[in-house]
Amino acid sequence: MGQATLAFRNLLVRAAIFVVLAAALAWFVGGTLFGKHRVNFPAITWDGREWAAQVIGNGSRPDEVRWRLLSKTGEDSWTVMPISETGQWRQLDGPHIDEQGLWIKVAENVSNTTPELKWTLIRFTKATAEPTKAPVANAPVPSAQ
Repeated sequence: MGQATLAFRNLLVRAAIFVVLAAALAWFVGGTLFGKHRVNFPAITWDGREWAAQVIGNGSRPDEVRWRLLSKTGEDSWTVMPISETGQWRQLDGPHIDEQGLWIKVAENVSNTTPELKWTLIRFTKATAEPTKAPVANAPVPSAQ
């Protein structure tokens, strides 16, 4: 083999070792080297379940921060409530409880090109029921208790 071929093979072996070690380090620190942090806010109990808001982001850019609504029963693990297409929002207010049930107010981007947000009120009358959604402009936001 020529010198160039040996040098190229040496470079490929070093690159493969680097990728394997980087993947092992990423797995060790929680799944990825540049992962997103997840913080669960204090949970509230309603209708036999615990409910909590979760913020996800890496802190480098505000547009990468997302919110989710989580729910669990007893000692089960937290599950993301599949309320929207992605289940994630730009801003979230709640969860709150009033005489009609549990509600959250969420904001989603109107489009990818504008920072304008569209607010929606999502209400659960029972934990097992399908939530109702209403634009905030058409429905006054209930007061939190």
